[in-house]
Amino acid sequence: MNVLVCGASGCVGRAVVRALRARGHRVVEAARRASREGSSLPFDFMEPRSPEAWAGLLVAHRIDTVVNCVGILIESQRATFARIHAEGPIELFRGAVLAGVDRVVQVSALGVAVDADAEPSPYLRSKQAADDVLLGLGVDAAIVRPSLVYGPASQSAALFATLASLPVIGLPGRGDQRVQPIHVFELAESIAALIERSGSARGVYELGGPESITYREMLAAYRRALHLGEALWAPTPMTLMHLGAFLAEALPQRVFSRDTMRLLERGNHTSRNAAPVLLGRAPTSLHDGLAVTPPKTAIDLRVTLAPLLDAGLRGALAALWIYTAAISAWLPERSGVLDLLARCGFTGSAGWAALVASCVLNATLGMLTLLRPSVRLYALQCVAVVGYTAMAAWNAPELTLDHCGPLVKNLAVLGCVLVLWLAQAAKVRAAPAAVARPAPAAAPAGPRGLFLR
Repeated sequence: MNVLVCGASGCVGRAVVRALRARGHRVVEAARRASREGSSLPFDFMEPRSPEAWAGLLVAHRIDTVVNCVGILIESQRATFARIHAEGPIELFRGAVLAGVDRVVQVSALGVAVDADAEPSPYLRSKQAADDVLLGLGVDAAIVRPSLVYGPASQSAALFATLASLPVIGLPGRGDQRVQPIHVFELAESIAALIERSGSARGVYELGGPESITYREMLAAYRRALHLGEALWAPTPMTLMHLGAFLAEALPQRVFSRDTMRLLERGNHTSRNAAPVLLGRAPTSLHDGLAVTPPKTAIDLRVTLAPLLDAGLRGALAALWIYTAAISAWLPERSGVLDLLARCGFTGSAGWAALVASCVLNATLGMLTLLRPSVRLYALQCVAVVGYTAMAAWNAPELTLDHCGPLVKNLAVLGCVLVLWLAQAAKVRAAPAAVARPAPAAAPAGPRGLFLR
């Protein structure tokens, strides 16, 4: 079968090309940049092309089936939702009808036309426009609507892996939004099954993983796949998340936006999962999928310290906290701590109370650094260093201007705490011994083999 795959250089398109070629099909890759392998067709949906022109190209390449995998999550002047998701694909679909193409598979998005009462996002609205036109044409049309797609070259997966690797993981609200991630290899396999289906494949197919999980559970799975240990989970008000998404749209990234936040809020799970039928078996769980193709972070924050170096840094940091507590308690006047507290507004009995509190806090931080290091301890130390430094700099600016840098040196202390924090977060607790269980029965193989089991 001769198949045109549009968006062949993207995450989904690349997987579809490999799946089809593995099954013996002839594939023409359509992308902005021509491929060095096999037949290729340079194109860009941002450049209008008439249905008649598309028909001529499809006939010239003897195309039987068209697969459209083109999609963006953030629009710009160089790539708008209207052109990339609606107008460009519609030109292609109408050209396919003129060329007598047997089948068209459109990779759309989960959430299209799910809630008629809710105002759809510009992203979903543009996807739905192309879906509606395709279903109204006289061609065997299959609309594929996947949940979150992860796997090699997935930009969203790289973002989730990066978020999961942070020592403090921000959650939208409580992180209880439902998602149903599907591996890109199994998405490609499902598309291949639709292409090879005898008879009509017309319809809408929602595809997802084996179960719906929460956003927090998804990030926890990514963190385990990265072999990272304990982290701090920080529920964040949705107002702040939307503000962050708005600001992120100005950054050089193509995943985090107000539209993607809206998609996450409304839930990204199937109402009726077609993946088991198309695959001939249950889809792979996120845990197993990430084990087969480990996630890659956009920024690697993993830190591993040799035991001796870890002990040395902790000893030096603990000595600093304990010494600060001891010298303040032993020589409160000569050390200048009471004068500094007075300048910060703590005088008389309030000054002595603040002195006692700071000494207890510093001594406790020092002892715990030696005996019970944890990510929460290092997080508290970061807050303490920043708080002490900011208060002193505001009330005693000469400490910042001093050529010996008594406050500037706190930057080095903060850096040491951050390194120890990241190293502690990378330590995975020993798992309990596994209980021997009989091997599960082999799952039925999908058509012509599987890319992922």
